[in-house]
Amino acid sequence: MRHDITPSPASLSHEEMNDALTAGARLSDSQLKRAATHLLTFTGLPGRGDFARHITLTWAEVPDTGRALAAEVDLTAVHEDETLYLTGSDEHLLNLALSYSRGRPVHLDAYLNTFGHKTAQRVLEAHVIGMGMEGFLTVSAGGAELDKLNALHAELGIDGGEQ
Repeated sequence: MRHDITPSPASLSHEEMNDALTAGARLSDSQLKRAATHLLTFTGLPGRGDFARHITLTWAEVPDTGRALAAEVDLTAVHEDETLYLTGSDEHLLNLALSYSRGRPVHLDAYLNTFGHKTAQRVLEAHVIGMGMEGFLTVSAGGAELDKLNALHAELGIDGGEQ
């Protein structure tokens, strides 16, 4: 990608948009914005044209990365966009991301029964980031119950996917 031309947000792939969102969040120096971005980049929204209309792109000097494309997203506009199709998981993660970006994390009890283990891990990672504890604490998947579930899925010939 040329560093002298700012591309259209709609032209970015999922991965490119995630990279730009992450760069923008790093530049913000806000742990809550980084937590919101951590959630948003786990959704299917980045890389979609209907999501891209809520993005502003700029080239910026990102610490430890150098010149990079940085994205700023209007999460309130994304949340209020009634034409944006959201899966249930994407909607939940968007709501959580919006709450972090506003500095008012929601109570997780409303979401606890709706996430599989991978999404739950992402939410916990975002919470660690938002608390300023990234680098001090880590969240890892695994445990006896997950092992049992994976074994059952393997026995039944089911792709575990998002659990």
